[in-house]
Amino acid sequence: MNEKQGSNTGMEQSRILERLRASELKYRRLFESSKDGILILDAKTGTVIDVNPFLMKLLGYSHEVFIGKRVWELGFLKDVIANETNFAILQQKGYVRYENLPLETVDGLRVQVEFVSNVYLVDNYRVIQCNIRDITERKLAEKKIQQQGRDLKEINAELTAFNRAMVGRELRMIELKKEIDKLCRQFGLPTRYGHNSDEETDQLAD
Repeated sequence: MNEKQGSNTGMEQSRILERLRASELKYRRLFESSKDGILILDAKTGTVIDVNPFLMKLLGYSHEVFIGKRVWELGFLKDVIANETNFAILQQKGYVRYENLPLETVDGLRVQVEFVSNVYLVDNYRVIQCNIRDITERKLAEKKIQQQGRDLKEINAELTAFNRAMVGRELRMIELKKEIDKLCRQFGLPTRYGHNSDEETDQLAD
């Protein structure tokens, strides 16, 4: 290899390293700023390799609590991956998604989450990325909408019952007025309410 070829090779390696550093920096920025919790696991052992700030803030645990632990050793994830058997299923499937799972914060609060995991290669090294999305507010909003729907149904039933009662009352009043007018006609007196037929009663009933 001559000096020129060596120089070109060195420049190419430098460009590759620069691209790698740029990719790593971009990934790190996305990882750090994500609004989903992210756990990176060793796909073979289940050991936590990395955790992003959002998940630490969401659950209230420090970086040290996560790193180096087997994922099933993290008690607050027991409803997601409770033991090695659950982790083996995750290894085999390569993709797992759970909705509406409860996680427990350091203060004992329950947080509803959506859990999605994928297995992929990084430099021929298999890792599992777990994305954990806080859906607590969404679930609360859904419950509120459901309750509003039930409340509206109850109000509608009450209004329907009230309307039927009022119509029934009005029909009874018309019947009474007709009876009075009928008696007036029988005694040769002028009618008091002007009812000469059953048409008004029939129209209201319809």
